[in-house]
Amino acid sequence: MSRFDDLFWLVEVVEAGTLSAAAQKNHVTSAAVSKRIRLLEQRLGVALLVRNTRHLRMTEAGELYYRRGKRLLEAFNELEDNVSSTREYISGAIRINAPLSFGMRQLVTPVQAFMHRYPAVSIFLDLDDRLIDIAHSDYDLVIRIGQLQDSSIVARRISSAPIVCCASPRYLQQQGVPQHPRDLKQHACLIYKQQPLSWTFQQAGQPVVVPVQGRLQANNGDFLCTMAEQHQGIVLLPFFIVSEALAAGRLQPVLADFQPESLNVYALYPNRQFLPAKVRLLIEFLTLSCELVDGMPDSPSAMDGQGAGTV
Repeated sequence: MSRFDDLFWLVEVVEAGTLSAAAQKNHVTSAAVSKRIRLLEQRLGVALLVRNTRHLRMTEAGELYYRRGKRLLEAFNELEDNVSSTREYISGAIRINAPLSFGMRQLVTPVQAFMHRYPAVSIFLDLDDRLIDIAHSDYDLVIRIGQLQDSSIVARRISSAPIVCCASPRYLQQQGVPQHPRDLKQHACLIYKQQPLSWTFQQAGQPVVVPVQGRLQANNGDFLCTMAEQHQGIVLLPFFIVSEALAAGRLQPVLADFQPESLNVYALYPNRQFLPAKVRLLIEFLTLSCELVDGMPDSPSAMDGQGAGTV
């Protein structure tokens, strides 16, 4: 085996947490992995890992070798990937995580087109609304909607995500129509769990931040949309989730004079110098599909009051 093979196994063990976990992930025996690490340490003449039956930790030398070696390994793998892409033949697997509602409603078309264009690429897609640390995950790409709080995250904006504040006509008839965002404090708000307990609107370029409260919080936008249709409260969601309910009159927009804080759709990927060609091409496919989430009328009033209204 090459020195890159030795480096690969050290990285796998460190990131898996144990020898057995690394072995299971790569469908080999624990003894084989242990032997690779032992031979690497013998060749370097220094201990890299301190291990027992339950866990392992890196030595100072191991930390240095892992940290700098991982960057070298990623650069080498990405170099080969990008050089291979000059043949217009893209292959391999792409592991993606995306919000459930966005994936179900917005990713089918671009993923289908991408797989048709590149038949040698396999897509492994996980749909959930968890917060993912892309740098310490197995994903090549994580799609998220919101404001990026961490400046160290490597991300590309692929689209906007217009937001609508809305409720059912029956709820508004019974509880009253809020005229100002501060009125939301007197209403049952249906809250997306990843949001702060305050909603931000814009009026004349100035932010209006109001605390919100409600008996229901959930981590899925479609569920909150359905609950709003069932007259349970006021909701703040991306237009792509509520558009059908708005058009059908099951929801109607409120606070038309106050624009909810705009959000963006981002493609996040690990912090590394070279982006694999297959991942770069997929991001381009997604970016070219901006019509997936754009297309909300310029203002809620443009819906002609058809009963209408984040992830």
